[in-house]
Amino acid sequence: MMKKYIVSLMILASLFSCQDFLEEEQVSSLTQNYYNNEGGLDALIKGLYVYARVKHEWDVNGARLVEAETDAYMTTAQDWSRVTNATYGSDVSSVAGNVNNFLGSANSNYAPMGAYPHINNCNIALDQIDNVAPGRFGTDEEFKNQRKAEVLFLRSWAYYLVSNQLGDVPLLLEPRRTDEGIYYYPKTSLEEVYNQIISDVRFAYENLPESQSDRGRITKWAAGHFLSKLYLNRAQAADFQNSSEEHQRMLYKGSVGTDLDSVIFYSSEVIAGVGGLAPDYWTLFNPSVSETDPHPEVLWAAQFDTNLGLNGRFGGNRSCNYHTGNYTDQTGVTRAMAYGRPFARFKATDWGYDNYNDKINDSRFYKTFQSEYISNMPTATSTSYTWSESAAAWWNANKPADEPEVAAGEKRIKPGERALIFLENSMEDALDSAMVMSLPYQFMVRWVVSAETGNYYYRLFIDGSSMGLATTRTAPYLSSNKYVDPSRGGSTDEANFNSEAGTRDAILMRLAETYLIRAEAYGRTGQYGLAVDDINVLRQRASYKGGENRPDVLVEWEPDAESLPDAEKVPPYTVGGDTYSEIMVTENHFTPGTPEADAEDYIPNLSKEEMFIHFIYNEMAREHLSEGIGWDAQHNAGILYERIIYHNQMASDMAGLWPVATNIDNGNGQDGNGKGQMQPHHTFRPWPDAYLSLLTDENGTPIDTETRAAYQNPGY
Repeated sequence: MMKKYIVSLMILASLFSCQDFLEEEQVSSLTQNYYNNEGGLDALIKGLYVYARVKHEWDVNGARLVEAETDAYMTTAQDWSRVTNATYGSDVSSVAGNVNNFLGSANSNYAPMGAYPHINNCNIALDQIDNVAPGRFGTDEEFKNQRKAEVLFLRSWAYYLVSNQLGDVPLLLEPRRTDEGIYYYPKTSLEEVYNQIISDVRFAYENLPESQSDRGRITKWAAGHFLSKLYLNRAQAADFQNSSEEHQRMLYKGSVGTDLDSVIFYSSEVIAGVGGLAPDYWTLFNPSVSETDPHPEVLWAAQFDTNLGLNGRFGGNRSCNYHTGNYTDQTGVTRAMAYGRPFARFKATDWGYDNYNDKINDSRFYKTFQSEYISNMPTATSTSYTWSESAAAWWNANKPADEPEVAAGEKRIKPGERALIFLENSMEDALDSAMVMSLPYQFMVRWVVSAETGNYYYRLFIDGSSMGLATTRTAPYLSSNKYVDPSRGGSTDEANFNSEAGTRDAILMRLAETYLIRAEAYGRTGQYGLAVDDINVLRQRASYKGGENRPDVLVEWEPDAESLPDAEKVPPYTVGGDTYSEIMVTENHFTPGTPEADAEDYIPNLSKEEMFIHFIYNEMAREHLSEGIGWDAQHNAGILYERIIYHNQMASDMAGLWPVATNIDNGNGQDGNGKGQMQPHHTFRPWPDAYLSLLTDENGTPIDTETRAAYQNPGY
């Protein structure tokens, strides 16, 4: 199998070491002259691909900025999830530290990392291509333009990501090879930034091949996808120039009447060129398939390797740790390669779980989340909790006939048997609390009700204490399994169970999103029938297929499973036929007043045109949850704030939008009210003090207080 590549870039000193796509070649102690030959320049270009990893290397950099907070996905740490002033409120808050790393920070041990060091290296590469043109760069125009296209794409990717966070940003197009102590970086309007990157990505689209022999290299179809997204982003904000909302005015990128036509054109080219989606949603994320034979649906992925020495400063794809909740608390389950290391940084919101509004027929819910864990510890050392007298009595009175009786004090969870399962039910479908607390495994249920008192309880732990929301106990939670990596640490050896070093490639673009991009453009031009057709391509893949087995937890516990045919309720719960007809989308799904629209749980008072836009982002959350594209997408559409305050209870400051439980826990539990401090200006980030303090005028004089205040984003 083709080897992947890695680079370490010494930015300001212009030193370079690289891992070739095909060969390992460590290069050190180089000068700028190295780029004056073909091999050195090609190595520099390959090295630029390290920036593709920025979303997945470190949660103090890109991960926290692109994953959360959204309507459907949140940070588990309360100061982040509640969007508190200490975390989000100023140029020295926690988020400002992430932004500083995202922009490009350095320390005594490592070279600068982040967007602008990467952009400078792109500018060096472009200068060398155009003005030195060594070897094939000077003799082979097709080769030269292909490499130039890669660099322009990668520079544009950085500008896209950093402008999503900050709005107007410095647009630097010339290389800087020395540090003269002058840091004059005036901001450029978002309109000018988009003009530049759209032009650059068009060049990339026109000059890149449809496929690359080097896995991870950018293709024509990745460029076409990105270009479609850029045109859509500009079109989305075209009417914001005179908006009454400042955070929407800041999104304005220009107004070009043909942008939606361009979206449709380029996305259609990509869809036709790639040829279709992977037939099974899970194979996109199943490491036994995705690492050995990735489907062409994956248009671009950041490359990592089981050779940890090739994975750079942070050792690998650390997203394998960030999305996994704690599954080891008194469960009889110890950390395992198959389940992941539970850093528990991110999780779905309640709405994020509920947005999968047909868990019986839409396979994406149970293919996205790890709903069941099996005990992997021997009885003698098992961490299983024990039977209480009341739980043992209930079980003995109600157990299946073929199950043995239990006694108080015995360990509940048996080796090799079910240890922990999850159910995200509604208050209306609350389960009996005595039953839930008296099973031979942990059952984490959102809503339970006491048969004795009629009281409803929200997220109780096994000891009856409240968990989740703003309580002091972090809930074990239903975790995304899209990043679980059984080769962490470089091999499948269980001795690596504590390794943080993920080895799997990280998907950055895939064709399912291209369909949604085109669907949105169709809908924005009134072509709802074509939009529905595109959405239904995703729904056809999402359906359960005849002969496929539904998960045990689904059939045993989902309330709607009662409606399944009797034959499908018998283990192994085999599906009798394709369920597409049950989840097929029609215009009713975004037509006010229809049952289908009511099931989407839209924010209030939307017209059909607005409802369609929100349906696209509901569907994006179902298709792409935890893939690191939701924040950027909702931000550019100008709907991030309103979707958060209506759907994300931890970030919202609104009252009375959620059901009320008995265990309100002094207002920290489920009292029906939002727990957060989200404001419109939080949809952009603050420029960090560490960055602002470095800025100078053209002569190297530090900027004054007034200039600094004018540079900062509103609200900070």
